Parts: sequence; structure tokens; C-alpha cells
Amino acid sequence: MKIASSRSPRWLPYRVMRRFAIANVCQLYQSPIDKMPRSPVPDGFTIEACSSDQLRSHAHELEYQIPERDLNLLDTGNAKCFAAFHSESLAGFAWVAFGDIPGDMNHDGKPETGLPIQLSDDAAFIFQVLVLPAYRGRRLYAAIMSQMADQLQTNGIQTLVLTTEGTNHRALKAVDRMGFQNVGQASLFRIGPLSKAKYPLLPNDIGFTIGRYVGDKTAVHSSQLSHQ
Repeated sequence: MKIASSRSPRWLPYRVMRRFAIANVCQLYQSPIDKMPRSPVPDGFTIEACSSDQLRSHAHELEYQIPERDLNLLDTGNAKCFAAFHSESLAGFAWVAFGDIPGDMNHDGKPETGLPIQLSDDAAFIFQVLVLPAYRGRRLYAAIMSQMADQLQTNGIQTLVLTTEGTNHRALKAVDRMGFQNVGQASLFRIGPLSKAKYPLLPNDIGFTIGRYVGDKTAVHSSQLSHQ
């Protein structure tokens, strides 16, 4: 499916609103693992499932601190991290989580735009993908995703799910190349006490359902009315 460029004029009001208020357009994607294209691992790289201790030992190579929450998810088995290494240096990674995904794991930088996701037992949610700047341009993103898909499939996972903010042009192009299908779009716009949210009617066989935005004030009002 071709994705319209997020740089087109129709996105301008949305980008302006994001600067002064709460605005989010969330694209929802999924792909059966057996239908994803596969890319080989580039020469000189290895890709493997990584433990929290391994990631801590490479933390100095990153420009940000990996949240303890994510490392704890690895320790409890509620997430996996597939990391690429080059000459024992961390080159990139992809994270997946299982089960119920809270809104604070799925937002675009503001707590209000968190959108909870409930996964089926045979689905996994991709919530972080990163290729370090020195290793970009080598199709490492596709290789990490391919190795991750192969290993998850042996563990009974059949579907991968991810979300992308509507104007993240680079991410939209990447998921399109990987064969993910856009199955819906959710949106939230809020200025002061005024709030408007829209949620897609998702097919029954895609491996996940969604909750409501954390910042959806209309959901609070509906709940209050139902108890009057």
C-alpha cells in the first residue's frame, strides 16, 4: 500500500496544532510474519536476542538511556530485544512486547497521546527500532526485522503489530518496505477542555484490539454519564 507523503500541504494544520495543543494521528499496522519479506544480514554483522545485562554493558554507546521498565520487561519475559552487533559494538536493535501494551509504551512523546493495545497470544508489538547513525544506509533495519521475525515465528508468534505517528515520514516508508499493512487510523485532538477522538473499526482477525487514548476526555465524560 502506497503511503501519501506526510510533507504534503494537507498535513500542515496538523503539524501546526501539534506545536500548540494535543494532536495525534496514529497509523495502525500489522503483518503476518510468514508474508514479510526477508533481508540478509550484512557482512560483518551479527543479530541475536539480547539480554538486559548485555544491553546495560552497551548503554554507553547510545545517546539516550534505555528505560528500566523495558529492561525489566526483558527479565520477566514480557518483551524481547533483537540487537545487531558489528565488531562487538552495538549497531541497532528492535524491541517487541507481548500481551497488553499500556498507553505509556505507545505514544509520540506526550502522555496524553498514549494508545493502549491488547494483543492476541500469537502477536507481538514492535515498540522501538533503532539503527545507530554510523550504521545507517546498509539495510540493517530490514535485516534486524527479518531475523526478529524468524526467531519469533519459531516461538509461535504469527503476527507483528506496530503503530506510527502520522507525520513520521521515515518510519512510514520503512514499514511500507517491510510489507506491513495499514489496518486503521486513530486520532486525538484536544485544546483545553475540548477533546475529539476517533477510533477505527478494526477487522477481527488482525491479532490486536485498541483501547482509548489516555488523553481522550470524551471517554471520561461518557463514563460519567453512564453512571448517572
